Amino acid sequence: MRASSIKKYLRPSTIVGRKSTFANAFASALAPHDIYTPEAVAQALRDLEQDPDQELQCVYCEAAAATWDHVFNRVLKGEFSGHGHRIRNLVPCCRTCNESKGQKPWRNFLELRNPPDKEARIRRIEQFLASAEVKPISSEVASHNADEDLKRFLEIRSQVFDLLTEADRLAVIIRQKAAG
Repeated sequence: MRASSIKKYLRPSTIVGRKSTFANAFASALAPHDIYTPEAVAQALRDLEQDPDQELQCVYCEAAAATWDHVFNRVLKGEFSGHGHRIRNLVPCCRTCNESKGQKPWRNFLELRNPPDKEARIRRIEQFLASAEVKPISSEVASHNADEDLKRFLEIRSQVFDLLTEADRLAVIIRQKAAG
């Protein structure tokens, strides 16, 4: 770490600057999820050629897994993608790969990482995904089945973002007044 890295902490924070955190929270609330069953998780891990009874490895680099990565992101461009917290949408991952993958599609991320066994990794992930239906909930289906509720949900989200913007504006005024 360099001494100059302190600069990022020496600036005013904003609430709206964390808008992606709030967008993720709203998307997570809509995201479909599976009920945990040890058998389904074990089979999914075996499809990734991992032993469910051993420590798991990152599917992208083989380091020790420390978290789970959503193969298909829940949020794309600030909106719910239709994918969720499904067993066949979660893969063991190290923190470094999870953070650097970000919003990239899994295959693009593997292409960028370009590990020597890239083709084998792609094959394992494809096998993992092919073993179950990993289809997103389309916005058309969500709109058709819950049109009024979805409209109200999106209105509330918009109101929250407007309130965050107003709070940021007030924070600037408060800081200025407190500084004298």
